[in-house]
Amino acid sequence: MQVAALIFDFDGIITDTEPVHMEAWQGVLEPEGLFFDEEEYNHNYLGLNDRDFLDAVCRKQGRHFSEGEKFDLIERKMTASVALLEKEIPLIPGVAEFIEEARNRALLAICSGANRGEIDFILRHLKWTGIFDPIVASDVVTKGKPDPEGYIRAIEGLQERSKGVLLLEQAIAIEDSPRGIAAAKAAGLRCLAVKNSFSSEELSGADWIVGSLDEVDLNSL
Repeated sequence: MQVAALIFDFDGIITDTEPVHMEAWQGVLEPEGLFFDEEEYNHNYLGLNDRDFLDAVCRKQGRHFSEGEKFDLIERKMTASVALLEKEIPLIPGVAEFIEEARNRALLAICSGANRGEIDFILRHLKWTGIFDPIVASDVVTKGKPDPEGYIRAIEGLQERSKGVLLLEQAIAIEDSPRGIAAAKAAGLRCLAVKNSFSSEELSGADWIVGSLDEVDLNSL
């Protein structure tokens, strides 16, 4: 069946922004007495949205913040992330060419644990505004991946946008993490995994596993 829609994760698929998120969070949390290094971040927190990340760090280090304090910390982290991204946007190799081809053949959407402001900032700088619709970010879901809520919202948006009936079999999620794969599969989607952040073994729940998007032939999906 011909692919009619592609739903992209953002961090680790379109941009390599996890190091940016890590550095921004370190800068925000260290004055609060919360510390973690790169190894701990990659092992415990990679792929979490901002709320889930903050909750996980607090649980691990025995801290508690009110909802208002969490909101303030996330806002400060977003500001720090954007400041870092203004210096450089680390685009994943092969993704620009893949998107250029895919946008002429399928509807494109984003389902990400990233903050919508960060996503919009990057898309504007890449001159990709309007290519992805809908964009489901962390601020419009109550549960992050591996919960399927984000992908369900993305599918609903694509079905509204589609001129005909969009079947689940016609949509493919593009992910780089086990949490993302689990969310996509729970929403009933097929999933293409890219080894940008995890090994083949860790991504074994996906329908396809590739080393880079420039290896993908859309006709074979």
